[in-house]
Amino acid sequence: MQNIRADFPKDFLFGFSTSGGHHDAEPLNLGPVQKAGFDCYRFSTSWAHVLPEGRGSVNQVGLDDYDRLADALLEHGIRPCVTLCGTDLPLALDDLGGWRNRDVAGWFADYTETLMSRIGDRMFSVAPIDAPAWYGAPDLRDIRTTTRRMHHMLLAHGRSIEAMRGLGMTNLGAEIPPEWAENDSRSADLLSGIFNNAYPEVTVAELEPYLPEGWQEDFDIIGTPVDWCGLHCDARGPIDAAALTRIQHGFTKDLPLYFTESSNSERQQDPARFNQILQAVHEALDQGVPVKGLFIHASRIENLPALETKLRGSKVSLPLAQPAGTMHEHWNLVADIGGTNTRLGVISNGKLADLRKYPTGTLSDLLAVFHSLRDEIGTDPRAVVAAGAGPVRDGTIRLTNANLDLSEADISKATGAQHTFVINDFTAAAWSVAEVTGNDVEVLQGETTPPPGTRLVVGPGTGLGVGALLYSDGRYHTASGEGGHVGLSPRHVDEVEIFRAARHIAPDCFFDDTLVLEAEMFLSGTGLPILYQAAGMAAGQADTPKRSARDILEDARTQTDPIAVKTAHMFTTHLGAVMGDLAVVLMPSGGVFLVGGVAEKNRWLFKDAFRDAFNAGGRFSDLRRSFNLYVSEQDEFGIVGANNFCKSALTR
Repeated sequence: MQNIRADFPKDFLFGFSTSGGHHDAEPLNLGPVQKAGFDCYRFSTSWAHVLPEGRGSVNQVGLDDYDRLADALLEHGIRPCVTLCGTDLPLALDDLGGWRNRDVAGWFADYTETLMSRIGDRMFSVAPIDAPAWYGAPDLRDIRTTTRRMHHMLLAHGRSIEAMRGLGMTNLGAEIPPEWAENDSRSADLLSGIFNNAYPEVTVAELEPYLPEGWQEDFDIIGTPVDWCGLHCDARGPIDAAALTRIQHGFTKDLPLYFTESSNSERQQDPARFNQILQAVHEALDQGVPVKGLFIHASRIENLPALETKLRGSKVSLPLAQPAGTMHEHWNLVADIGGTNTRLGVISNGKLADLRKYPTGTLSDLLAVFHSLRDEIGTDPRAVVAAGAGPVRDGTIRLTNANLDLSEADISKATGAQHTFVINDFTAAAWSVAEVTGNDVEVLQGETTPPPGTRLVVGPGTGLGVGALLYSDGRYHTASGEGGHVGLSPRHVDEVEIFRAARHIAPDCFFDDTLVLEAEMFLSGTGLPILYQAAGMAAGQADTPKRSARDILEDARTQTDPIAVKTAHMFTTHLGAVMGDLAVVLMPSGGVFLVGGVAEKNRWLFKDAFRDAFNAGGRFSDLRRSFNLYVSEQDEFGIVGANNFCKSALTR
């Protein structure tokens, strides 16, 4: 046997491998590589070259470099094969604990998404972590550090595979260091974690005290299926066919295997060494091991003429890159969950692409809707944001009107999303004005287009919601609170009896024995009927009927009911005064915004009397008049806000 291409299966790939994070196609002399007959070029990318701080701002120059490299390889008929992370992390992440920090798994997934969204359509194969990076420089003095580093790297590997699956990518694999040939325990940990969803029993017995809390649950991600396994081989001897059989039976089963020659060989210039490797591959093939390729290290570049003799012959008829149509834009799922209905928005490329409406139902009903939409689209969303009325604590929101608790963990299981967030509905309402323009508002006072700056949002709906966006260093940040429950007291003498009457209707909502009432008890869809009854009682109508907010406001608009007219006047002036008070506290240079159903459907309420009450501040009336005041006209502001929150959260 001559150990030439004709002696190998027709689909066997010969590749050329380099180490380190290449930044540009220009230094590569691809002509000789192509002439020698190589099918593939395997290279590593640099995390820091794409995200200099490891997260956050993207280096577009870095993406451009890898873009050119991918194109250059394909122009030469060479399949691009990439590993995403070598031994070096961005220094900023080292300062945060590096691989010892569990958060690094999420940061690595974000890096994967950023890079593969740009070049993934042209990659033939991808492995998240280069084989030498698995070991790095173990600190033998601190077994806890070394153990957690290994576990978090495995978690990052799984998150990276999930991210690429979410893009529709295929031919994704895992690379294992060279010690596999000696049945090294650390390589066994990697193989078992990725392919068997567990650590070996001997590893658990030794290392469990040093593993992070909840490590067992991480194997749902660590064991995310891969399409192939790459095994690195070094210079200490030929490939061990018996070890290959052991790996196949114990871990990889029928998955394709690829060999990659490690870079630390002093014998790579020895032609006999190369023949040994080729012969060992033949022996493995003869034993039925599914070896599909061999990557030769770049240190053999000086022997390209000899390699060309070996590789001479027709090239394999396999695709050069990802099949057409597999790659797609990321999508996110945003939800506005009400007591009766839930709206789900499908976000593609940052924009609302589809909007669905479902009954909210029980928790299982809600999660089934999430899961069904995910199955319909066919890939996991990158992120899910669910907004609803209720308090948020420890990643769970108690949806008051729907009488259910929804957690980020529930959403993650139902959708497979890498990032999940539950937020209060007025956190979403505040975010709805983050990107607002002059076309999205009715101007009640001030500039035509809302300027950048801190923004106050108030929404009388079922309750009275208050939210704010604080503006700092060019970014918005949410400030949450319960502004709808500040105190409300009579503004004029003729209102005193109305507040006294309200004590008989809603005594629990007053502040001790005062006439101070929770603002929401008058200034909301729930509160308007209470205000109407109290106004009727104060006017001597002891049997004032209970009426809906809609009917009260309609009679006030048409002036067919004097009690309704009084109710609407108190509603609009007290709301204006509360908003003015909150504005003085917050100093919202970016504007004060009314949002929600009451404001959208009853614009007639928010005219001169409302504006006068907003501006009435005694010595600070001029300050109040300087604030920009708007009514938001955005459709589906809850969905818009959840989307804006999502975009901000994913770029922190």
